[in-house]
Amino acid sequence: MKGLPGMKTSHSYVIGFDLKYAQRLKLKSAIFLLPILLSGCYSLDFTHHEKCIHPELPKYKGIKTALVLGGGGVKGMAHVAILEELNAAGIKPDLIVGCSAGAIIGAFYADGVDLKDLKEDLLEQTRSDLLDITFGDITFGLSRGVLLQAYLNKHLKSKNIEDMKKPFVAVATNLEFGDLVAFGKGPITDAVMASAAYPGVFHPVKINGEYYVDGGVANPCPVDIARKLGAEYVIAVDLSGDLTTSPPSNLLGIAKRSLEISYLHQSKMASKGADFIFSIPFKDIETFGDGYQGEVYRLGKAHIKASIEDLRKDLRKKR
Repeated sequence: MKGLPGMKTSHSYVIGFDLKYAQRLKLKSAIFLLPILLSGCYSLDFTHHEKCIHPELPKYKGIKTALVLGGGGVKGMAHVAILEELNAAGIKPDLIVGCSAGAIIGAFYADGVDLKDLKEDLLEQTRSDLLDITFGDITFGLSRGVLLQAYLNKHLKSKNIEDMKKPFVAVATNLEFGDLVAFGKGPITDAVMASAAYPGVFHPVKINGEYYVDGGVANPCPVDIARKLGAEYVIAVDLSGDLTTSPPSNLLGIAKRSLEISYLHQSKMASKGADFIFSIPFKDIETFGDGYQGEVYRLGKAHIKASIEDLRKDLRKKR
């Protein structure tokens, strides 16, 4: 298997985009042109329904344990370590709910991709493998997600969510109404692309006439979706980590840190409804940072190994 992330994923705010990354990509001029782009003549064609239309979800039976995989960009590598250790411990969730990076990893797991192959592939990837920059069309984002979409289409065995080996749901944020929308049926690629459409980086994704952006904008760790689908026991993986240690040095830095604080609190609140939470203490790892995969994997592995016995005890107690 070739391809996967240095990957996209959640924090989910346009101004949260790493300025150093932009500079390395020679996008300084694009930043200065931002006011012109934002005042351009093009706009998204909203459907203007009276309220957000939520697609029908499958009616699952016997969902005893659900695993909720939160967003976090390159930190999604920790999901692989956690899935490996859960499998080794004989804890196999009946339902996967994924947001952003969690939707990408969750989709491959639910579709039966071998975790060892997935890990080896991810460790080799750089940001440019899945993030194509479209300089000619950056009104709504730096990338149309062509590389990510091609990768998903190539490597996912199933085409529709309902055909996957394990029940799977991806969440995205409706751009018109702000609702968190769960996709449990239909094309997998569309749902995952919408869930991972980090604002300002990826273009919004249009599904059935509605525009969607990263699920983390509304809810980075959607435990409530697992509950609505009947899960008796919910394990959540919160990848929000800790705040960066470097202080802001300009107005973009202040705005970025403010949104990081908002996202951090949002993630903690969202994951509170879970029965058991893996909250990994990441520091100074950018959402689209290069070269962090190995470190993230090791942190995820160490965290779950230290906590797996507590999870086993809690599962026995609750059941």
